[in-house]
Amino acid sequence: LVAAGDNRDALAKAIYSKLFDRLIVQINRALAEARNIYSPRATAHVIGIVDIFGFEIFEKNSLEQLCINFANEKLQALFTKTVFAETMKAYKEEGIDVADITYSDNANLIKTFETPKTGLFGLLTEECILPKGTDEGFTEKVMATHGKGGIIFRMKGVGPKEGFGLNHFAGQVNYGTKAWLDKNRDPMSGDLVQLMLSADNKLLKELFTEKQEADAGGGGGKKKSPKFKGVMDTFTAQLNDLNGTLEKCALHFVRCFKTNDQKKKEFNEDEVVMRQLQTSGVLDALRVSREGYPDRMIFETFSSQYIAVPGLKTAAELAPKPPKERVDTLLERLEVPKEKFRSGKTRVFFAAGVLDGLRAKRTAMQAKIATEIQRVGRGLVARAKARELRKIREAALQAMVAATPGEDIEALRTAIKGAKDAGLPNYPAGKAKFDEAEKRLPPLEQSVLGP
Repeated sequence: LVAAGDNRDALAKAIYSKLFDRLIVQINRALAEARNIYSPRATAHVIGIVDIFGFEIFEKNSLEQLCINFANEKLQALFTKTVFAETMKAYKEEGIDVADITYSDNANLIKTFETPKTGLFGLLTEECILPKGTDEGFTEKVMATHGKGGIIFRMKGVGPKEGFGLNHFAGQVNYGTKAWLDKNRDPMSGDLVQLMLSADNKLLKELFTEKQEADAGGGGGKKKSPKFKGVMDTFTAQLNDLNGTLEKCALHFVRCFKTNDQKKKEFNEDEVVMRQLQTSGVLDALRVSREGYPDRMIFETFSSQYIAVPGLKTAAELAPKPPKERVDTLLERLEVPKEKFRSGKTRVFFAAGVLDGLRAKRTAMQAKIATEIQRVGRGLVARAKARELRKIREAALQAMVAATPGEDIEALRTAIKGAKDAGLPNYPAGKAKFDEAEKRLPPLEQSVLGP
């Protein structure tokens, strides 16, 4: 009865897995055909998001938790390679000496898993192949092979054949190895496969036919016994395929942290966050960034952006020099300490904060130039306006001088108003004439109107 239940579960899992794979293939095929219809020659640009389970440490951990945690280990290695190893490679290519900068990685732990035959996965496969293989035998081999390396250790409080502990990058995890062999073996019997191949359901027959053709591999001759392929073999192959895809991409990492272990909202535990910062490699990344030279620019780019900051005379003087000499001299003029930058073969590297300081200087220089441009521009506008006002005042003065001795009351009134609007009374030379015109107006009005 137990075996029948296992076969039932295995068949259900196999159908689900094959349907899922088929769905993914059909979606990718549909998307590819859509791209060909609308732009046959266009290169596909993809933004992908990889979201995985967080690191799992439960009271009882088994093969499922090992898979999730190993996936985290592989992505942590990719993070380390992207953030640290590639940076060190860039330093080396440019001839920058950074021997004093160190970082930690999990390469030895991954080697413990993946080493052919003697790695943890290899030992599990070997034990599954043995006719009398057991979980206890697998655990004994793991401890005998790796128990003294500092990565795998003996669990406390349980028998030596019941499991082992593992020093992951995120902390220690204890794994119970009960039923690992059964979980790794493919319990699908050949009879069930043949049953699916003879099924009336067309889709089921296609799913399992594809599997049979893939396993047969084509060609005639005597059939060989197929090589054992467990669940972990499939898992690691898929994980390596994902890792290979990610390595070809421009990667950006988003680290998510739990604020507490109680899963409570709006509740923060500093020690929980700090633990995750320490084990995720973020603090290591910050340390290397501060100790190294995180900012870099090509010589020509740096020169073109900063050569005028010390002054135009400096720009004219440095322009004929070779790129590296020009940059070194420019940084000296900009008063950047020599220990705060390194000049390579084609690029200049800056310690943390240096480039921000240079950008601030450049912004201040640009602001100063902008202020000077504004001053000159406003001066030109003001002087033009002053000339225009001067012309208006002169015209008003002449009109008022011409109207003062005459007998035309309306002409004099209009001239006085125009002079007042032009601000003529505010100037000494114009005020005298303005006062004279105003004194002339009342007698003129009186003479016209009579006593």
